[in-house]
Amino acid sequence: MLLSTKKKDLIMVITLVTDQFWQNNHGTSISAQRFYNGLVKLGHTVRVVSIDESNNSIYSLKERYFGKTITKIINSQGFQFAKFDKEILKKAITGADIVHVYLPFKLEQKTIQLCREMNVPFSAAFHLAPENITSTLYLNKSKLVNGCLWSSFKNKVYRYAKHIHTPSLMIAKQLEKHKYNCNMHVISNGYNDIFKVQESVRPEEYKDKFLITFIGRFSREKRHDLIIKAVNASKYRDKIQLVFGGKGPTKKHIMKTAKKLPNYPVFSFFTREQLVSLFNYADLYIHPADIEVEGMSCIEAIACGCPALVGDSPKSATPQFTVHEKSLFKHGDYKDLAEKIDWWIEHPEELKAERKAVEQHAHKFTIEKSMPFYIEMFEQAIKDWDKDFDCKKKGLKPNIINNYK
Repeated sequence: MLLSTKKKDLIMVITLVTDQFWQNNHGTSISAQRFYNGLVKLGHTVRVVSIDESNNSIYSLKERYFGKTITKIINSQGFQFAKFDKEILKKAITGADIVHVYLPFKLEQKTIQLCREMNVPFSAAFHLAPENITSTLYLNKSKLVNGCLWSSFKNKVYRYAKHIHTPSLMIAKQLEKHKYNCNMHVISNGYNDIFKVQESVRPEEYKDKFLITFIGRFSREKRHDLIIKAVNASKYRDKIQLVFGGKGPTKKHIMKTAKKLPNYPVFSFFTREQLVSLFNYADLYIHPADIEVEGMSCIEAIACGCPALVGDSPKSATPQFTVHEKSLFKHGDYKDLAEKIDWWIEHPEELKAERKAVEQHAHKFTIEKSMPFYIEMFEQAIKDWDKDFDCKKKGLKPNIINNYK
């Protein structure tokens, strides 16, 4: 419970609830782990409720099973749904100052119901856009389907949350557009300080290459295919070496598509230490995603001084991490991307200067700078807690609290 009346000394018991936490295969769990470590470092007691096959927590949940075929399909996307256990959740919620839920699924829905019954404050995070789901089903352009999901997320979870964490201003504005009448706190997920400029020796096989990298889950909305098309259309296609990092359902297809390139890309899954090294010796980082709530790998790249070339998708928050006008390309346009790649290759002095510029730009997105904003959000959520709050009934107007003005 709260141990001090002095705001700067408030120590809380915080319960984090998310389907996946201990796995390192997607952005939400990695961000949750980073947040957990930040809270513990500040002296807070943090309870984690999630699937936990290694028994790291006393609040371990089992995987929710949908039958062999459907569960296999879900797992192929790198995801597992947690099975709600009322007794475990009660234990994790009892004595907590606040509960923070990450996703809009059954576990989080039931947790919110329980918080209201037990009169324990909670806040929510918006890490998953409906288009992240519909893209996998080839329905990302369907306004009807996406609209239904936006409504479903709101009706089942976010209507009861007076305070919502949004990792970017872009996604906060999306919530505002869809009438999520709540307080939306724009707070970066924050990158770990291991990502920084350092001496890094480029492997001999890349010595004479222009090295471009992209780290991200292999899925339709990430648009690895766009990078391959652009490099193939580049005047310097023979000079460019691509390095892709990640896992995901479209990896085999991308590996097959990449065979057209003169220099076959490197496909791997990197440790954090390996990523730091890669970002420090790479020439350019490309982020072409259609949908991106924030884009942590892009922040990590620029923190290491690797300039980013980003697609200007209206549903991607990643353009905020660019500095130079030549660092944005027309969303979905591989020809424009190819032209931008060629421009950077032909302007080495500008590229060198950009390394310093983006590294400086990254500083405001560190996890250390995000933590006070998180704590302030929790304190506000506790202060004006109302177990009967329902934004649809009480008509609270959307309120975006932008911490990066």
